[in-house]
Amino acid sequence: MHRPGPDLNAFDAWGYEIFDQDYAETGEVVIWSRSPLIPRIGELFNVETLGELNELSVRQIQTFTGGWTATCRTEDH
Repeated sequence: MHRPGPDLNAFDAWGYEIFDQDYAETGEVVIWSRSPLIPRIGELFNVETLGELNELSVRQIQTFTGGWTATCRTEDH
């Protein structure tokens, strides 16, 4: 499986959902996907939430049949 380099890469056609309802309190979002490319702990995502672009670090990965979730957090929390 090819893993992209350090350049910015948009989400692909596999589709992703970003759950950010607790972001203001916790600084966390959860990314859910069926993509075969599973992120690694420490990888960074740029996510727009609450009208701002935020750099979030992957803190926890959970896999399930057919997909995965990644809990991501800002460095400020």
